[in-house]
Amino acid sequence: MISNVHRMLNFDLGETADAIRETVHSFSQNEIAPRAAEIDRSNQFPRDLWPRIGALGLHGITVEEEYGGAGLGYLEHCIALEEISRASASVGLSYGAHSNLCVNQIRRNGNEAQKRKYLPKLISGEHVGSLAMSEPGAGSDVVSMKTRAEKKGDRFVLNGNKMWITNGPEADTLVVYAKTDANAGPRGITAFLIEKGMKGFS
Repeated sequence: MISNVHRMLNFDLGETADAIRETVHSFSQNEIAPRAAEIDRSNQFPRDLWPRIGALGLHGITVEEEYGGAGLGYLEHCIALEEISRASASVGLSYGAHSNLCVNQIRRNGNEAQKRKYLPKLISGEHVGSLAMSEPGAGSDVVSMKTRAEKKGDRFVLNGNKMWITNGPEADTLVVYAKTDANAGPRGITAFLIEKGMKGFS
């Protein structure tokens, strides 16, 4: 018989991760789970939850503290997402689109001015974020997108349509993918930050 040489391995996630799980589990089961069926039935975005999730520090788990985040990693973010999704898959999907596809993308790729401008309200939950990538004829096949961005003076003008955008109708800030060079394949795609209310946006 082969002895178990891994008997003493420790698979605990750590005190911080355990504390996050406990906090998010309690919040989600008390505040989200009782509303989950009605959220699905009404198809209404639960905007009132966003500042409350923000107050727990969950929107900015992966964001550095200097921008108002928690300065933690993807493990802690996954734990929060898991517990929110356990209470409501719909809220979990919206939370993931906001905190990872929008907030974390600005954290990773935004310039200093963009981080200072957009992250605080997204992290607090005052604003809702989204990623606009999919189109009627281009879902996960990003390179096939038709949305174009044309440089005019010191700015870009975007033209195109997006579909299946999680949080789209509620979003205040959107990361929008558009082609800036149709001949450059994936290298010709640029991410733009678009605000609800900008001229021509609907």
